Amino acid sequence: MLKIITATAKELLLLLRDRTGLLVLFLMPAILVVIITLVQENVMELTGQKKTQVLLLDLDQGDLGRSLQTQLKTGNLELVVWDEKQKDMAAIQAAVAGGDYQVGIVIPKDASSRFKDAASRLFQQGKGTENPPDSMTTPLHLFIDPGIMAGLRSGVTAQLQMALTVMSQEAKITILSKTLQEAMTSLHVPPEAAPLDSSRLPALFGQPLLTLTENPNSTQTTITSYKPVQQNVPAWALFGMFFTAIPIAGSILQERNSGIWVRLMALPVSPLVLFAGKAVAYMGVCLCQFLLITLIGAFLFPLLGLPAFTIAMNLPAVLLTVLFSSLAACGYGIFLGLICNSYEQASTVGATSVVAAAAIGGVMVPVYAMPHIMQRLSIISPLNWGLTAFQDLLLRGYSLSAILNDLGRLLLFFAVCALFSWKLAKRQQ
Repeated sequence: MLKIITATAKELLLLLRDRTGLLVLFLMPAILVVIITLVQENVMELTGQKKTQVLLLDLDQGDLGRSLQTQLKTGNLELVVWDEKQKDMAAIQAAVAGGDYQVGIVIPKDASSRFKDAASRLFQQGKGTENPPDSMTTPLHLFIDPGIMAGLRSGVTAQLQMALTVMSQEAKITILSKTLQEAMTSLHVPPEAAPLDSSRLPALFGQPLLTLTENPNSTQTTITSYKPVQQNVPAWALFGMFFTAIPIAGSILQERNSGIWVRLMALPVSPLVLFAGKAVAYMGVCLCQFLLITLIGAFLFPLLGLPAFTIAMNLPAVLLTVLFSSLAACGYGIFLGLICNSYEQASTVGATSVVAAAAIGGVMVPVYAMPHIMQRLSIISPLNWGLTAFQDLLLRGYSLSAILNDLGRLLLFFAVCALFSWKLAKRQQ
């Protein structure tokens, strides 16, 4: 144990002298987690997972505009009332076309009265007429920025069309209720003899018969909506951890090229003791990396308008995942330092392999968004094992027992790397 402590102290002294390497290890994941999270938060807004602002110009100032705002409150559209002095259609069209707003809608003058009149005439002209004339419709003018994505355009149009459909159905039901009431009155049907109280038709038609219940009978405490913060903080912390493989490999190659490695091998210690010293030292670096990214997510993100990163539960399991992930990263760095012959070779192979493992492991793009063949390849990435464990704990609310398989893979990966490193060290000795 004393030998491992001595080897660890040596590695820490060498690491503290490499201030440039330390800056890269901590600064790179910190910058990446902020930039990627901000980008993904904006993508969520564009794909409809967050409320999209819609500019509203209500030239009618009647019941139609108030009803439209009421309908859209339950969706992912947030109406922003146009309050500029120039209240005309050309102004709002220019604001949307210029990219200041993505969507704009204009309610023309007298739209409410035309809408009510059309609903009244619908049943009168509907006697024997299957298709009412188009002149009965009340157009609302929609402007969409041509630069927005097709998915957002379709989503906004569908939500607006759904709101208009609901408003139309409510108006028809109200007129139908009034018509039935007048018909029963003209036929001298007493209210108590009527089969249905026509005044209750709007409430009856508005009563839902089917509902959706999300995650019924679930006993887990889960986060019900996707949050990029909960995904990106552990993902890019993992990315930074595995990048420690490069300075680990560099320190071994420096010792090999300077002859220090030969002297260390001549000491009455096993190569495994030297490996353990490096692993313990750099595991401390990985823990500091994770702590830094966690603090950024918890305190800096709210200042940038992002949700705060939280670890609401399973803190011991999260720390255990960090330890096993950092152990796997250290094992890979030791193997890289013994199989490569120069620092340039180790840095090239290390950076390329870590970036590739991060790409297929779901750090940059979620695994479910990849092609099927890439989804099957993701299982070979150690970063995927660590990220899956973090997601099970932080997003799905699972317990430690659910991530034992992923932790076992990380431990096995370290063991295999240590075994091959030990054989390479023996051969070089």
